[in-house]
Amino acid sequence: MNITSIEEQPLKITNITCDIEDKIKYKLKTKKKGKEYRLEIKNRSTKEGSFRGKIRLKTNSEKKPLIVINVYARIAGNVVVRPKSVSFGTIDTTKENFNSTYFMRKVALRDVRGDGLTIKKIKTSRDWIMTETRIKKEGKQYIIVITLDNDRLPKGDFKEKIDIRTNYKGKSTVVDVKGEVI
Repeated sequence: MNITSIEEQPLKITNITCDIEDKIKYKLKTKKKGKEYRLEIKNRSTKEGSFRGKIRLKTNSEKKPLIVINVYARIAGNVVVRPKSVSFGTIDTTKENFNSTYFMRKVALRDVRGDGLTIKKIKTSRDWIMTETRIKKEGKQYIIVITLDNDRLPKGDFKEKIDIRTNYKGKSTVVDVKGEVI
C-alpha cells in the first residue's frame, strides 16, 4: 500500500499501531523522504478463517494527523469444497419410479495452494451413503458424487458427514449431508 502526501509540508509518519499484530506483520518503507511511503502487510496467521482490525498511522500533517487503515483478511485452507453441505430434502420412499439423479448430489473439491491435490480416502458416516470420485482436472479439481442407497435409507431426519482426506496434512475436509426420509 502506498501512502503519498499531496501537501507542500513534508509528511512524517511518527507512530504506527496495530490491533492485530498476532495476525499480521507490517513494515513501513520510505520511497521519497517526506513525500511517499510504502506499507507492506503480510499474513502471520496460518489458521483458516477470517479476521479484521486496524492499522493506525500518526503523522505530522495538520489535515490528516491520523490515518486509519482497515484490514480484512480471509485465510483459505489448502482445499476448498463447494458446496460444504448437500441436502436431499424430503425423500418419499413410498413413490416408485425414481430417476437416478433423485438420490445423487455433487460437490467440487479444489486445490487452493497449487501444490497438487490427491484424494487419499473418503469416509462416510453411514454405509448407505456412497461416493464416487471423478477427476475434473488432475491434481487441481475433483467432483465427488454422493449417492444414497434407496433400499437402505432409514426413516426420519438425517444429518451425516463425509470426511475427505487429502495429501495435505492437518484437518480433513468435511461435507454435511442432510435430508428426511418419510
